[in-house]
Amino acid sequence: MTVAYLCDPGLSPGVSFVSEQCLAHHAYQLYVHITWHTWKRAGCITRSVARDVLVAIKCAERRAMVRVLRTAVLADHVHVLLSFRPNSVLSDFIRLAKSISAYRANSRIRGALKWARGSFVGTWHRKDLRQVDRYVLGQFIRHPHLIPREDRRKC
Repeated sequence: MTVAYLCDPGLSPGVSFVSEQCLAHHAYQLYVHITWHTWKRAGCITRSVARDVLVAIKCAERRAMVRVLRTAVLADHVHVLLSFRPNSVLSDFIRLAKSISAYRANSRIRGALKWARGSFVGTWHRKDLRQVDRYVLGQFIRHPHLIPREDRRKC
């Protein structure tokens, strides 16, 4: 596959953009750990809402063209470890994951989920991935009181 540079007559002279397929043959090792939390850290993520969050993360993964390596959804926050391409927009992934999950949860039960603004994104080297993966995987052991429960709490 060759790199396809496309020119748009609406762009300034000499400016071009690269098609989405241009980086498919390149190797990349870009990894991030992303976290975001509920509004005022309310522990409103129940098991059914956690399923909505996981479905939303999968949908956002496909649409933002990233690869989710590990997730942990707790009662008041979410951890995601992912790999991404150089042309991926991480803010699109976060926006989609948060908005789709809130829409799904709130369409079933009004006020079920409200996210706080923003997120934390930390980059990692490939050699540190095992440590970060264990950290995300260990969230339920580290915070047993934040394991999503079946009871219903509003944010």
